[in-house]
Amino acid sequence: MVTGVPEIAEAAHIYPFSMGKLKESEPANSIWNILRQFWSNERVNSWNKAVFPTGTEVVQNLMCLSPDAHTYHRRGFFALEPRKISDNKERLKVKFFWLRRYKYSKGEKVDILSRPSLPGNLDPGPGGPGLLNVQTRREICSGDEIWLETEDPESLPLPDWRLLEMQWFLNRVVAMSGAAEPRDDCDEDGDGFTGNEEVLESEDEWSTYTPYSPSSLPSPP
Repeated sequence: MVTGVPEIAEAAHIYPFSMGKLKESEPANSIWNILRQFWSNERVNSWNKAVFPTGTEVVQNLMCLSPDAHTYHRRGFFALEPRKISDNKERLKVKFFWLRRYKYSKGEKVDILSRPSLPGNLDPGPGGPGLLNVQTRREICSGDEIWLETEDPESLPLPDWRLLEMQWFLNRVVAMSGAAEPRDDCDEDGDGFTGNEEVLESEDEWSTYTPYSPSSLPSPP
């Protein structure tokens, strides 16, 4: 969905398979209890309902990514912001952002009130990660918009908005904490966040992302 390479695309979980059994009954340090310390019960409940009881092995919890995009995404090198979804659930727009990387340090703390830096023109630079749109032969940059479409939202649903939103928030936390690579061994299938990050923004910062009606959707580029 990012690079446009269908032949070698991998099915990437949005909510990790390895975390599919972390329900509300888990100990106090489970991801769901941690999330409730930073976001409202209403928001966290919506994320939880997007996972349970259906589980992780459903179409709406999967994205098709090229192997390199899959690796970059699970390590927190970029994030996808859900922007608009049509009322008929046939079209969804996400926005691509490279994330500023922070070096992991065991003894170093990050202020919990720090806001993730999200420059609209961030360029990883020479030697850094890079992705190419094979249809246009153009380098993928921060701010690029990606349209996802389906002709059958019942049998072939688009990625779940709630799960995309959850990973959009937490991938930025992964990048800020610098903990993505040291904690890779905790993620069996290599997808997404680990659920044990320490730096989160306040609930108020996430109140503006709302689905729009089809009439507000421009034509795909």
